[in-house]
Formats: sequence, structure tokens, C-alpha cells
Amino acid sequence: MENASKALIIAGSVLIALMIISALLLMFNNLSSYQETNVQSTREAQVVEFNNQYETYNRNDVRGSDLYSLLNRAVDYNERKSSVGTEGASIAYQPITISFTIDTDQLSADGTHRLFTGRGNVTYTVSESTNTFKENVLGSIEDLERTYGADSLTNWDKNRTNIFLDGSNLSDSEKQEAISNFNKYSKNVTVNTWEQLKAGSQIREDVYKYHEYIQFKRAYFNCTNVEYNNQTGRIVRMDFEFTGNFN
Repeated sequence: MENASKALIIAGSVLIALMIISALLLMFNNLSSYQETNVQSTREAQVVEFNNQYETYNRNDVRGSDLYSLLNRAVDYNERKSSVGTEGASIAYQPITISFTIDTDQLSADGTHRLFTGRGNVTYTVSESTNTFKENVLGSIEDLERTYGADSLTNWDKNRTNIFLDGSNLSDSEKQEAISNFNKYSKNVTVNTWEQLKAGSQIREDVYKYHEYIQFKRAYFNCTNVEYNNQTGRIVRMDFEFTGNFN
């Protein structure tokens, strides 16, 4: 009887141990499932948050100034968190590509292309390894703004018909008035002679170049294409097309 009692006690102990182990395994599995669900929810929330930054540009009235901000956002993302980013493979995602097409003929003030090179529709792309907009456009603009100041350039462009006069029979008073109009809006540069403002002068060329940049910022674009990564759900490409409108 004593051996039978001991056997029952041992069996009971084993059963209790098995029940405890089973309960722990069940709790562990539930915890793992809960954590996995939380991780998935967090990832989905991150995708939504990421896409929202770009979806706001998925419309038909995107200003060039807004597109400029989007291009900068894409460059920053590609440098920090894409597959070529600097923060490591653990957070690597497919880089994003932003492409836009614009009619350069509509940007020039006098039919001469100084900033947006190429005639007619020209496409610029910001991607993993390419930034033709910065290479061909922004570098020149940054140089001009450092030399003259953005405010002065903007004001000279607004008043260019009163500053950069055309014609071979201009009087001395007309030329002097043009010089005064130029200096009125100048912060960094002062001109003293008509030679500095006449057709072909460096200052005139620079202001007319800046005019194309101002026109780009005023232009309207339609978003014509949005692509998503099949695995992550993140936006990986957006394409835009110039509408032909500035107002």
C-alpha cells in the first residue's frame, strides 16, 4: 500500500509538472503571437506614416515649389534609410525615385535657355544614384543666391522690364534710371555702368537664369504614376508632368 501511495504521489507530481509546463508553453506561445502582432501593427503603422508623406503629392495641382520639397525629401530618405543609406542594413528599404517632366520653352524669359537645358519637354530624376535636378539646376541656383541673395534676384526678376532694357538707341537718362532701379533692390551687388546691365552682361544672364527657377516653382504638375514595393508596401516611385499652367 505504501508503494502504491508513493506511486500515486509521483504520478500526481508528474501530472502537475506537465500541466505547469503546458501552461507555460501556452503562455509563451500567446506572448510570442501577441508580440508578433504588435510588431506587424507597428510595421503597418510605419508604412502608412511613410506613405502619407508622399501621398499628399499624389494629386493634380502640385506646385513646383512643393515638388522641390518632395525632391529634397526623397534625397534625404535615400541617403539615410534606403538600401544605400548610412544607417545599416537592418533598416534598409528600396530607394525612392521621383521623376518630373517640364517644358523648358515655357520657363525662359526671352527664348534663351540658361538653367533648364534642352528644348521642349525635359525629364529630371532623383533616385538612388541619380540627381539630375541638383546636378543641372540647383547647383547653379545655390551659387547665384550666395552671390546676389535670393531676395535681390527675385526683385530684379519682377522688375526686369524696368532694369534690363533693350534697344540700341537708349538715352543716358534711361540707362541711368535702369541702373537706379537695379540698385534699389540690391543688397550684395551695386552697378555703376550700363555695361553691367546690357544684353549679354553677366548680371543680366544670371537674373534671367534665376527667372527660369522662379517659373519652375510657380508651375503646376500632375502626378501621373505612383508605384509601391510589393513586399514592404512603401512608395518607391512617383512621376509628375507639367500641366502648362503657372496660375
